This record gives sequence, C-alpha cells and structure tokens, in this order.
Amino acid sequence: MPRKGATQKPAPVASVSDDDEWEEQIMIAEVDGVLDAKIFRDAVEAGNVAIRHPETTNPFIQVGNSLYTGHWSRAIGTHIILQAENNQHLKVLSVNSKMLKTEKALLTAVGEKDKKAAAAAVSTKSPSKAAPKC
Repeated sequence: MPRKGATQKPAPVASVSDDDEWEEQIMIAEVDGVLDAKIFRDAVEAGNVAIRHPETTNPFIQVGNSLYTGHWSRAIGTHIILQAENNQHLKVLSVNSKMLKTEKALLTAVGEKDKKAAAAAVSTKSPSKAAPKC
C-alpha cells in the first residue's frame, strides 16, 4: 500500500534509439509530496503527464502545472505490473526492478534583486574557481 501522499502507477516511458523508432517501456513511478490525489488522477487520465529527460539520472515528471524531480533506483525485489482482463484473470504487463522515485519540486520566482546578486557573485569569482556549468 502506498504511503499517504504517494501514488504508484505504471508510467510508460518512451526512449528514442533512432529518429523513426520508439520503444515503449512500462515503469513504476513513485510520486511523493504535496498533491491532490483527484487532480493528479484526472491529469493522468487526461494524458496531461510528461516525463522529461527519462534517459538521464535525474528525470522530471510534469503533471499538469506541477513538477516532480526524480532519480532512478532499484527495488528490493521485483515489481510485477498486472492488468485485469474481463474481471476473470490478470495479464502480466511488465516485470521490472527499476523505478523512478520523485518528489515535488518547490520552485520560487527569482526577483530582480536576486538576479543582480547572483550576477555579482558570479562576476567576482576568478575563472579557476567558477562554478561548473550544468
């Protein structure tokens, strides 16, 4: 059973191996943070969900206007994703031990004063001590 505020739902992840070829994978995504379960479920059902940069170690999930930062992790054990068919039996959709764990990203607007302070801090650093570019 998921923790309060967490939703576990298989999320299709598409990766591009060729410009004309897509591979679809079913993954588990654990979403933690402040969220309204009904709004979240409605957004998923409406297809208003996007996984950004799934090929990186720190992908993002966008659900409506909400953004969740994540990282890939290995499950202790194995996830078996099942789908009910005609209420008679369960069909195995995927077997996986990899999952995407995410939490809500809390973003704040940067004011003009903050921009100037950041620019001043960067310009006063010597080139050898400059922060690496991301």
